[in-house]
Amino acid sequence: MIVKQQVYFMIQSDELDPGQITQYVGVEPTRPKAKESRRGRKSGRLIPPRHEWIMDSGLPETASLDDQVEAVLSRLDGTYERIGELTALGSEASLVVFRSFEPGPASTRLGLLLGEETIGFLHKAGAHVWIDEYGYEDE
Repeated sequence: MIVKQQVYFMIQSDELDPGQITQYVGVEPTRPKAKESRRGRKSGRLIPPRHEWIMDSGLPETASLDDQVEAVLSRLDGTYERIGELTALGSEASLVVFRSFEPGPASTRLGLLLGEETIGFLHKAGAHVWIDEYGYEDE
């Protein structure tokens, strides 16, 4: 199987836009996403904007998950407590691990190990881990 994988750290907020999150954290994101309020399709209720501040690993999709996690967290070194303050105020922080599987030979080592340092960062930042995997069957 060919594996496409990406690791990134995301802060989401209904109250703070990406620029405000950047000022608070002190690091520029690789992908800021300012969103508008919208109406729910079924309910018609107003849904808040849910802005996103994203820090990518900067590594190719073929890099191991371990290397990508290390690259993301090294970009965020020294920001753990400030991110933790944001999550205590209602923002949500996530280490996102995305992988998709397609037919073909393996392109990289599978698996992920979150070490003590990574877990400590996530704890200080009030963040959780989101692992999103997709498998595709041969047609």
